[in-house]
Amino acid sequence: MEISLIQCTLIGLWTGICLTGMLTGTYLTRCLVMATGVGVILGDVETGLFMGAVGELAFLGFGVSSGGSVPPNPVGPGIIGAIIAITMKENGVDTEAALAYSFPFAVLIQFLITGIYTFSTGLAAKAESAVEKGHYGLFRLLANSTILFFICAGFLIGFTAAFQVESLETLIRMIPQWVTEGLGTAGKILPAVGFAVILTVMVRKEIVPFLLLGYVAAAYLDMPVIGVALSAAALALLEFFRETRTLGAGTAADIKREKSERTDRASEKAEGGTGVCPLPDASLRLLSRKIAFRSYFLQNGYNYGNYEGLSYANIMFPALRKLFPEEQDFRRELKDSISYCSVNPNFLPILTSIHLVTLNRNLSTRETRDVRMALMGPLAGIGDSLVQFCFAPVFSTIGASMARQGLVAGPLVFLFGMNLLLAGLKCFSESVGYRLGTSLTETLKDSLEPISRAARMVGSAVIVGLAVANVNITTDITFGSQDAEIFSLQDFLDTLLPGMLPVLYTALMCYLIQKRGWSMYRLVGLTLLLGIGLNAAGILA
Repeated sequence: MEISLIQCTLIGLWTGICLTGMLTGTYLTRCLVMATGVGVILGDVETGLFMGAVGELAFLGFGVSSGGSVPPNPVGPGIIGAIIAITMKENGVDTEAALAYSFPFAVLIQFLITGIYTFSTGLAAKAESAVEKGHYGLFRLLANSTILFFICAGFLIGFTAAFQVESLETLIRMIPQWVTEGLGTAGKILPAVGFAVILTVMVRKEIVPFLLLGYVAAAYLDMPVIGVALSAAALALLEFFRETRTLGAGTAADIKREKSERTDRASEKAEGGTGVCPLPDASLRLLSRKIAFRSYFLQNGYNYGNYEGLSYANIMFPALRKLFPEEQDFRRELKDSISYCSVNPNFLPILTSIHLVTLNRNLSTRETRDVRMALMGPLAGIGDSLVQFCFAPVFSTIGASMARQGLVAGPLVFLFGMNLLLAGLKCFSESVGYRLGTSLTETLKDSLEPISRAARMVGSAVIVGLAVANVNITTDITFGSQDAEIFSLQDFLDTLLPGMLPVLYTALMCYLIQKRGWSMYRLVGLTLLLGIGLNAAGILA
């Protein structure tokens, strides 16, 4: 079967659109959806449905990477597999065989995605520079750069796959196996860079015990991120209450002096303040709801430097512009918003609502950043578990079952069911965040420093726990004779100090950032070189 130039172009456009689903959370990047679209374009909807069902069930567990691994990308079976199944059907290639043929492409495409995230790492610094100069058009372009790269990459993948499948197979064979394996190793280590960025912001001397708590809970007790957060929160609350009691036990003179100092600080804030132009409650709530639906843009500028931080600032852009009429104040708050962010998009409205309410109450972005950072880990864990491992498998299985019966309604049930459910989840989380932010500001006014310290304690423990679970470093170093293995370094570490290699590498990244001033590009480049080199040398698996 020959594919016309128009069909090649349409498949390229379809692939570009679907690939953006990885960033927007609209679930377009699913085998079931992509393969059906290819079937429509090539005039064989039935085979497209069958291929989508087979690929969907095979890639069901690849929605979220596990243990820092880089899973194969569903564009492989969803687009390339569907093209193979349709064009080679007369040659005896069925959908199962097409799935097998598409797997190498799925791996290669994921490495391309990793390359885009790596290349985008330095854009956060360029965006900050653009904000300082008042070049907001450039800032917004950089904040949406990753999704633009995805559209271009998707078009090239789809167009090339449709135009010449055999050439792509030849390209796969040309890549040395040691390079492919080395990139896989590097991909498992790369999350350490992002974790190091946030730790350099949060860690203080008093936080060190919570770093140990996060390591012990994740490495020795195999505790999930929610458990780590709750355990750290319990100890942080004890510290908070202890400090509160200490302040309450002071002499009358101490209490009077403390009140006087608070009054002076409040007076200074009222005179200088953050420059905010407060909105009425009704207007603020409407603005909060509008910003909640901008959470679809959360990963438009995703990179391995500050993860979703650049996009977060872009999401807050219109709200900050409305709240801060003075140019200097607006630039300061926008720049402070470009920090580390990693959270499930469906729970992002909790953070944006808290941010908006606290800004409206004259608390700056920098003052409340620790509180939002402490919430990121638990919200990411809850969101991923709820959406990826509960909602998505249910709708995916239903849609795939219908598609296997040749029903076009299968992909539609999956796509519309998931997106309607997630839109409702965003509305719910915005409501929760707004109420939480309203009550939180009353506490923050008098107890900002203790709460900020408690938030750093919880957040630091969670990040270390995430590093243990998501930075996957294993060594192949063994000692022994030619006939038998006597000692395995990895087995020794797993027994005595499990998860220590990920923690040490994350600590190295922190050192290079804080003491040596390394940029994200250098950190990612170092990680890629180490991954390829140490894997080729047989040191890392």
